[in-house]
Amino acid sequence: MVQTLLTALTSYIGTTSDYFVVLLLVFGQYRGPKQTRSIIFGAYLGNALLVLIALLVAVLLKNIPESWLLGFLGIVPIVIGIRKYFSNDDETEEVKDKLAQDNNRNLISNMVIITIGACGADNLALYMPYFATANLVYLPAILLIFISVLTIVIFLAKKLTDFKPVHTFFERFGDKIQVIIYIVLGLYVMFDAGTIQYLISLL
Repeated sequence: MVQTLLTALTSYIGTTSDYFVVLLLVFGQYRGPKQTRSIIFGAYLGNALLVLIALLVAVLLKNIPESWLLGFLGIVPIVIGIRKYFSNDDETEEVKDKLAQDNNRNLISNMVIITIGACGADNLALYMPYFATANLVYLPAILLIFISVLTIVIFLAKKLTDFKPVHTFFERFGDKIQVIIYIVLGLYVMFDAGTIQYLISLL
């Protein structure tokens, strides 16, 4: 159980560095109390949708009879992490463009769109392999960890909106942190499902 929950904690932290920067940008753009509440609600809703999609796919994948086959899903976060590291795509610029077009009236729905658009593919690439190999008996505890980490990230992003060194740190080192976590978790999924052991046995 402890291992499952620690992996849940690591996997969710692994997806938050980019999202932390996104939240910094959004909180910096909209500062009113009502706007802040809309941003927070949209952030929770967008993340909940991503987790729900990953869970539904993972439940379907659990019907695969050989567990070691599920381990090949671990290749996905490894590839995504390496691709993000070498990619020239700037998600923060996309968020800035989106914010420039937004209006206060649709802030909740726009925050959901920003969350899914900026982080959706990467988050799903990490969540689906994790849920597919995790023991879902611990799902309530796993979801509690996800909610707790997201709450801390939202709180810190709101508090540190105007603190420039934080922006600089995550812009400089965010991708490096992510690629390490993505690769480690991808290998963990492959090992936990027995894929690596099975491949070694074939040699």
